[in-house]
Amino acid sequence: MGAGIAFEAAKAGIQVLLKDVTIEQAQQGKSYSERVCLKLIELGKMQAEQMAPLLANIHPVADYDTFHDLDMIVEAVFEDMDLKKTVIEASQSGLRPGAFFASNTTSLLISELAESSQDPTNFIGMHFFSPVDRMKLVEIIRGKETSPQTVEKATQLAHILGKTVIVVNDGPGFYTSRVFFNYLLEAISMLLEGIPAEMIEAQARQAGFGASPLAVLDEISLPLMLHVYDQLPSLSNSQRRAYRYLETLIAQGRSGRKTGKGFYNYGESKNLWKDPTLPTSAPLIDEGTIAKRLLHIMALDSYRCLEEGILDSTSDGDTGSILGIGYPRHTGGVFQHIDQVGLPQFVQECEQFADKGEQWEIPDSLRERG
Repeated sequence: MGAGIAFEAAKAGIQVLLKDVTIEQAQQGKSYSERVCLKLIELGKMQAEQMAPLLANIHPVADYDTFHDLDMIVEAVFEDMDLKKTVIEASQSGLRPGAFFASNTTSLLISELAESSQDPTNFIGMHFFSPVDRMKLVEIIRGKETSPQTVEKATQLAHILGKTVIVVNDGPGFYTSRVFFNYLLEAISMLLEGIPAEMIEAQARQAGFGASPLAVLDEISLPLMLHVYDQLPSLSNSQRRAYRYLETLIAQGRSGRKTGKGFYNYGESKNLWKDPTLPTSAPLIDEGTIAKRLLHIMALDSYRCLEEGILDSTSDGDTGSILGIGYPRHTGGVFQHIDQVGLPQFVQECEQFADKGEQWEIPDSLRERG
């Protein structure tokens, strides 16, 4: 992620210090930009003469002594609260007065990370999406003490990088990650109910999702998904069931694509694995119901985000769901999906899944609107 952000900044003409643990690793980060440039040149999307000036904007470094009078720092280390706090404390002295510090995080609370900052008003979340050079969204997260000026500066930076911005408020998983986790959770819940994996994956693709949920879990890696769950303040019963199942798969050596097997087997060909321990006598289910569950669960939790103040507007929810987490484009986004279904029918259909877990609990305010 750090290498991808460095590429985007360098492409925009910004001078970048690319810091890593060793100079060799920092240089590898710069090499990533070179590979992206070569690919873009091959595709005819970049002129060959543009590569050298872009790469000259990236300066690999291995220590914080090189940090002086910086306009901003974007931290993009592994998703671990303690590690991020260590990096924040070690690097923030390199900022000039009035500059801002941004944490690129998927789900860690910005307000808690800001406690390690010298000035929480200048601290903010900037959630980039992978791969950074192709994903257009940046989710900007306000902490409890983040100033409006810092939000404006972070938004300006994202726009300079050519990104579309949504601004959300702090909370576990913010908006995009929280809602996307419900997409993945619903797929695992259906598996545990005995719904075949191939039906879940096929219906997700047919519905128009950017990626099918079990394939995504393999790409993320199952241990990393557990690590994300570990960072949440609490887990629902449905999340605990999913957690236990993922633990079982990891214990069997099925950790995801990098290890050659997860929900899929990887090798000369990629094929879905059938878990012999799962139920095989699921109630008869219409294939359209699978797609409906995946579509509705993300829309329902998006409404909760709006009600809880994580989202300030439905338009941010629609934009974030399509550009950030692969919600089907033809729907127009999560809130437009609710409008297309019709609110009374949407509520009624969500009620049909009430026995599937706490994720289907319907806020009273939504019932009243319906």
